[in-house]
Amino acid sequence: MSQHHRLSRRRALGALSALAATALVRARAARAAGPYDGPLIDAHTHLRLGDGPPIDELMALYDGAGVRGVLLFGEPWPLATDARDRYPERAVPFLAEGYANALHPDSSYVNSAGLEQLLAGRFVRGLGEVICRHSPYQLGPAGGYASAPANNVPADHPALVEAYRLAGRHGAPVNVHQEWYFADELERAVRAAPETTFVWAHAGHGPAAAARGMLEHNPNLLADLSARTPWLGPGTVLLRPDGSLAPEWSALLHDFPERFLVGLDLFAPAHYRSAYVNQTVAYYRALLGQLDPAVAELVGHANAQPIAPLAG
Repeated sequence: MSQHHRLSRRRALGALSALAATALVRARAARAAGPYDGPLIDAHTHLRLGDGPPIDELMALYDGAGVRGVLLFGEPWPLATDARDRYPERAVPFLAEGYANALHPDSSYVNSAGLEQLLAGRFVRGLGEVICRHSPYQLGPAGGYASAPANNVPADHPALVEAYRLAGRHGAPVNVHQEWYFADELERAVRAAPETTFVWAHAGHGPAAAARGMLEHNPNLLADLSARTPWLGPGTVLLRPDGSLAPEWSALLHDFPERFLVGLDLFAPAHYRSAYVNQTVAYYRALLGQLDPAVAELVGHANAQPIAPLAG
């Protein structure tokens, strides 16, 4: 082995050690500082007719948990629009279709004329959560044992791409659920609508490396960190059993501080309870508390404001 190679390897190992030490110091300092106590915007929650509470009750739950505002996926959309009309400083209405209905003939996503009216009239300010590739799920007791089969809609379906482009023309963000192992489809969709801001729901439920690659290559893509708790996304949690933020996620959030959002992903009837909301908020505040304060502010609330303005 040449001396140059030994030195290069030594420098690389030294750099890795320095990064690890920095991450450890950062984590210890954050844990000493405690949970994040700044403003919080829920960037991913559903309100479904018959499944969710009246908007006044939802806002009361948020008041109890210290949540300032919400990007609200209305199903049907008037639920979210009415919420915005009642709470213009706290709710931003998104248009959501049913779990398996993204491409249904009656879906607003595939009816351009109707979608144009909704966006131009500012009845809704975003699309989503657009359910594309979704694994089957069975929730535990905290979610009331809600379940659904797999959903297999390609995120780059031509009809959806047209909806994404239309949303972009009106400055409306699009939240897409696409499992990470179909990231190539999402990437084609994101690149086909470069003027549109996309939010990758749950960061695709994938590893940090997958999210990093997508964010590096697609400047119009953000990601939310919803449904990555032990009780909602048990295989994709962000905090380790000891409560520390996984180092690869800490590095990713610090490298892309303006590209992440947090969300509670309330969608099952059992979720709209104070104990559940408070537990989920505490989880994300603990996560944010392990970030640099400026990064925590961005992820906790500031990144949501430009893409879906409250009182807008």
